[in-house]
Amino acid sequence: MKKLVYTLLIGLIICSCDKDSQVTADSQGDQFLLGFDATSFDLPVTVDGVSEISVPVGISNVSDTDRSFTISVDESSTASSAEYTIPSTFVVPAGENIGTFVVTGNFDAVPDAVTNTIVVNIDEVTGGVLNSRPSATISIFRFCPSDLAGTYVAVSSGTSTDGAPVNNPITNFEYTVEVTQNEDGTYSISDGVAGVYQDWYCAPYGYCFETAGNFKDVCGQLSGSWVEAFGSTVVLTGQDNADGTLTISWENGFGDTATATYTKQ
Repeated sequence: MKKLVYTLLIGLIICSCDKDSQVTADSQGDQFLLGFDATSFDLPVTVDGVSEISVPVGISNVSDTDRSFTISVDESSTASSAEYTIPSTFVVPAGENIGTFVVTGNFDAVPDAVTNTIVVNIDEVTGGVLNSRPSATISIFRFCPSDLAGTYVAVSSGTSTDGAPVNNPITNFEYTVEVTQNEDGTYSISDGVAGVYQDWYCAPYGYCFETAGNFKDVCGQLSGSWVEAFGSTVVLTGQDNADGTLTISWENGFGDTATATYTKQ
């Protein structure tokens, strides 16, 4: 019986030593997997304040010392280096299995109405291997709060290429429109041409109804398009004047054009 107990004790000691040796090997980082927690991130850049994103990188074990790794921006990135700041290394702190690095956007360098990409690679590591997520893509774009919904009185002036309209060119034509914000952040206009078509084309062609228009607002720059009842595409451009007014211009496929000042009521 004593021999059996002694044998069991020896076995426990051996097992305990083997287990401790494995923990020590892991804590020294002899073998590990390293990779991004996700492969895509968004970096909206605002005109005010600091716009940054913290990107996490995971490692499969824990060490009793800080570990530093290098990263690089891939040539496939579409963002210019002026649009952002990114470090060349990041640290996984001692006792942790997540490290992070911060990417900061530069509003002045990010173009309007364009989403560019920053493709980041974890460079080759020593003592471990990269997992299935060695790269991540950060989408960088300008973002500005927008609140343009409301009732507007539009005052339009423009020219038709058609010979039928009586009031052509049209000058200081007033019309009330409703601008509503959609779930995706874009806007709808109750009549995209602010009544001008009805003035020009109701009597000769029966165009006596409104045609909804649309636009998106990217930091004060407005753009949109839609197809009207004649089958022509209307293209809208404009800007938010930041004083309760919008300047909106449109042109259709026939060459009709108009520019309006929208004043919020």
